[in-house]
Amino acid sequence: MRALKAFLLGAVAAGIIAYAVAAGLAIAAQAGGHSLDIALGPVVIVSVAHEGRTAVTTFGAGLVLIALVGGLVNVVAARVIARRSDPGPIA
Repeated sequence: MRALKAFLLGAVAAGIIAYAVAAGLAIAAQAGGHSLDIALGPVVIVSVAHEGRTAVTTFGAGLVLIALVGGLVNVVAARVIARRSDPGPIA
């Protein structure tokens, strides 16, 4: 149960941070009139394209991938901390 809580908290935190950064970059690109494509290999995180006088912003599945990785990293960190804080058997 502890691992599930650590995963969910890490995934939510990483997802919120990734979305905020992606949205900020997309807003800056739109305001500057530039196109923007950020991807992890074939998985798109955010894309800003200009079609005429209209800007089209797409948030891709990369945000979910970042959230999942953040959850896994948080589980590993929680296990390392728990293992270090366990005093072990008392003789």
